Amino acid sequence: MGKIAGNPYPGWRAFQQEDHDHFYGRGADTAAVVDLWTANRLTVVSGPVASGKTSLLHAGVYPAIRGNWPGLLPSGLVSRGMAFPFAAFPEHNPYAYALLSTWSPHEVPSRLAGLTVTDFLRQLTLRHDRIIFAAIDQAEDIAVDAPSGQRRAWRAQFLDDLTAACQEIPQLHLLLVARAEALDVISASIGLGARYTLRPLSVPEALEAVTVPAVTAGRTFAAGTAEQLIDDLRTSRFSTVQGERSVQADRVEPALLQAVCHQLWRRLPHDLAEITDWEVRQLADSDAALAGYCGAVITDVAAEHDIKAQRLHSWLSNTFTTDSGTRGTAYEGLTTTADMPNAVARALVDQHLLSSEHRSSARWYQLLSDRLIEPLRHASLKRIVPPTANDHLGAARRQLALGEVDAARKHAERALQCQPSLRMQAEAESLLANIAYEQGKPMKALPHYQEATSLLQAAGDTGAAVSCMAAVGQVLLTLGRFREAVAEFRVAVGIAPNTPPLQTQFALALWQVGEGEGAVAILNDVLGADAGNREALRARGEILADLGDARRAVLDLERHSVRDRASTQAAHGLALARLGDYSGATKEIHAAMETAPRHGRVLLYAARASALSGDTVSTLERASRALDATNPPLSPSHREVAMKLTRDK
Repeated sequence: MGKIAGNPYPGWRAFQQEDHDHFYGRGADTAAVVDLWTANRLTVVSGPVASGKTSLLHAGVYPAIRGNWPGLLPSGLVSRGMAFPFAAFPEHNPYAYALLSTWSPHEVPSRLAGLTVTDFLRQLTLRHDRIIFAAIDQAEDIAVDAPSGQRRAWRAQFLDDLTAACQEIPQLHLLLVARAEALDVISASIGLGARYTLRPLSVPEALEAVTVPAVTAGRTFAAGTAEQLIDDLRTSRFSTVQGERSVQADRVEPALLQAVCHQLWRRLPHDLAEITDWEVRQLADSDAALAGYCGAVITDVAAEHDIKAQRLHSWLSNTFTTDSGTRGTAYEGLTTTADMPNAVARALVDQHLLSSEHRSSARWYQLLSDRLIEPLRHASLKRIVPPTANDHLGAARRQLALGEVDAARKHAERALQCQPSLRMQAEAESLLANIAYEQGKPMKALPHYQEATSLLQAAGDTGAAVSCMAAVGQVLLTLGRFREAVAEFRVAVGIAPNTPPLQTQFALALWQVGEGEGAVAILNDVLGADAGNREALRARGEILADLGDARRAVLDLERHSVRDRASTQAAHGLALARLGDYSGATKEIHAAMETAPRHGRVLLYAARASALSGDTVSTLERASRALDATNPPLSPSHREVAMKLTRDK
């Protein structure tokens, strides 16, 4: 496993994504995308599966723009960072964290967690007054149907954040690279922007992609030989009950050209200067190369999803080829596609064996190309070595990114059975903790986060260990173990004292145990270094409202739209009530209670606001509900306040 998911045929440099100096056949596409990106604030490049979008971005567009525009961020992804502890910071959004960690790969991870895309880009504009060129590759991952409520919330929040960044950061020029099937979701959320559609290689482009790298390597193709290779690759031959027939396409799939060229490149004698038709016939057998390609993908996906390769091969042949020699189709149901789990079909799309498209509100699958029909039937299912711990971890990360938590858990557990290194063990434990946390099982998440912390400390990775400590602290708060949480945060802050998100969470934990003044002092330090830190402003504003310092609370809570959380909105209502603005307080309190009707602090602030206005009936009712609240429950110090309200009334 893992071989196909990256670059299965790295020997053929024309298509090696990491080799930015050798990219051919896409000159016109590169120039067009560069022009659109530099001229527009939002550009969307789309195309079918395996049309070369990622190669165009990394090996075409980036080298072309890098020397002329200094404000170029590294290419971003939204499906990385699944091992970073989800629980570490309440505002942690895995999509945003993944994107920011690829845009800023050298930043301390805990400084990015909890940061919005908009805030990250706004900080860049404060340092550099220039255009920011930011790209998101494989943006279709944003559009993957979210199977859980938490993941749907994360996705919606991320899309709103990305939309806000496009609207609020005028220096931002955003480039999204995505499969065509994701365009509806992207357009509905972020906007249309400038569009560019990438198609498979034309015949002249395919010829350039084959011949120019050979010249670079000191070889040439004899006259007509490269054309012979391309013609063979774009000619599909079918065996039917009526006999043989063939069809020639006008374009070439880059993934298939890569497979055939890899076979030729690998087999050529090192001292051969001219490639003739004999070498192409003998060493670049397209059918054999594509059969090997199909077999490699099948065994890879079968191993990742714990099914027999023979079964997967039979399913593909029976579902996606017909007796008449054409491609079959299958639609994606709620959980399965033609009785195979949807995750398997989607993996085969990612591995460029299947393609997919949305038709009539359903996702339909078929083989990537007619040229694969016969090779699929003769795919060679070579026996593979057992997956390694690294293979299982890669599969776990990918499955968790797609929301397939059961498959992710299975691979993380199997990684632990492969005698991995300390760091790999820690990653597996963190993945297992994230799965439990996302499923709302903090008691199951806690021991995994604790074990990950110990392993990372043993491995000497204190930075990652601190993030896991923060996750342990947050889970302990969720479980009502407040003193233990404070102790955990205290140790973490001692290790990483200048980490604003960590300092903020430590302050909030102190407040939960009744040390509000100490919490405010910590937040004053955070805001002294960064006056616009929204998370710190939210925290300080809410704590000041709770402590009765209404005027200072309002100053914090009315800045930078920090009242986008129910508890801070309710705290603002309490502060307004203390200042005598009962109308404004009622509006804020009612909105917060509607958003979070079982939130302990929201209900407590509502009860206290009612008490200030003299509404004894509402005070008693809201305070009683606050005492019974579970999402989240009140801390011990806040329970005392609520109980006093019920006794006084």
